[in-house]
Amino acid sequence: MDDLTAFKAAGFAARSDLDKTAYRELFRELEAAQDGFLASSEQFRSPDYRWPHDALNCWSRIWEYPYIYQHMREIMSDYKDRGIAPRAVDVGSGVTFFPFALAALGWHVTCTDIDPVCERDLTAAIGTVPQQPGAVSFRMIENDRLPFDDGECDLVYCISVLEHIPGFEHSVLEMARVLKPGGHCLSLIHI
Repeated sequence: MDDLTAFKAAGFAARSDLDKTAYRELFRELEAAQDGFLASSEQFRSPDYRWPHDALNCWSRIWEYPYIYQHMREIMSDYKDRGIAPRAVDVGSGVTFFPFALAALGWHVTCTDIDPVCERDLTAAIGTVPQQPGAVSFRMIENDRLPFDDGECDLVYCISVLEHIPGFEHSVLEMARVLKPGGHCLSLIHI
């Protein structure tokens, strides 16, 4: 892949970044992951799910998913070198292909959300969608508390969710609470 310096920026992309070969290759990789996810969605997607099914091509996600994915791919190489199967948390996951794409890299991704429809549909997807060598699981957020012990997770990511949470500062503190010392936090907001 060619120049990925745009992914080193603070989450901002120029329109020209979307034309770079490295970005297009990464996007095609994610499209293939989403295509596989959507191909089996009749087995787990309920009519109650209110968010777009084609998450990759919605809103600013055409940049956000590749941005987070590239960073997590780079971070994963460090864990692989140390023989560690890292644990990631997807805060406000919804029901998308993305945690499954990360599991294919080796991440153990726990999706979290406040929506019982997400819990039901994602739990069904976990029984249907391939996820090796990693794994995908789900835990419901209750009482504004992430369902993890202090320092339980290696990485927390949150994609275009914080801006929808009133008093999001508490959510940021929760993300910090569940991270191990030296852990990683990746968050993008749509403003």
